[in-house]
Amino acid sequence: MKAIVLAGERTEAAKGERRSPPAAPTVLTPVAGVPSLLRVVWALRESASINGGLLAGPAAAGGEGNSLLADISALGDFEWMAPAAGPAESALAAAERLASWPILLTTGDHALLSAAMIDDFCAAAANRESDLVVALVPHPLVQARFPNMRRTRLRFSDGAYCGANLYFLANANALGAIAFWRQLQAHRKRPWRIAEHLGWVVLFRYALGALPVDRAFRAISRKAGCAIGWASLDNPLAAVDVDTQDDFAVAERILQCRPCS
Repeated sequence: MKAIVLAGERTEAAKGERRSPPAAPTVLTPVAGVPSLLRVVWALRESASINGGLLAGPAAAGGEGNSLLADISALGDFEWMAPAAGPAESALAAAERLASWPILLTTGDHALLSAAMIDDFCAAAANRESDLVVALVPHPLVQARFPNMRRTRLRFSDGAYCGANLYFLANANALGAIAFWRQLQAHRKRPWRIAEHLGWVVLFRYALGALPVDRAFRAISRKAGCAIGWASLDNPLAAVDVDTQDDFAVAERILQCRPCS
């Protein structure tokens, strides 16, 4: 299958968030001497599931970024396209351009991504009867591996999970899920509007810790107009990307000591 790598630079950081380093796009930041984006491409190329795809970003700005993109594109398996206004818009544009299914969607700051993670997720996702499958990592595994790392977690009544920035788009219906994501993204600074989209009952049950993970995905599926499922990954490294200074330090330490990671 083809892969889409979202590699656009985030134009604004969350309140209090530290960037590493602040002057460079995250995906071009060297992690243990190698840009994160290149590490992601290496993992995709080593995967038995992936046969090239599209890089949605980074924006063409000359210098080392363009040189890196030229090197990546030299083999002809990955093409570059300019990123859109946001990640959801970039994902939609790239998927419509590929128009071949299934598609793996990931991000260019996933410096610890490996071929094994990709293949395990794709195999699990292919067995789900869903239009789009989201990879989740059980939070207890992440906490055990990284006890001092702060990770965003989704707390359901039957377990807590961390995202893994891996999405399996099984067919064209998955575009409905991405379009729904775009709607939520547009209201990220107006949580009451997000609540209107998701439904107050669902959010209330989630806030009380009374929402099972499968019921949550069924509710989101109804709102998005397509079947959205999830698959569990047991590798805690899948939950680490490089978008904060702390995460960058963890990823670099692991990559510098790969045999003992």
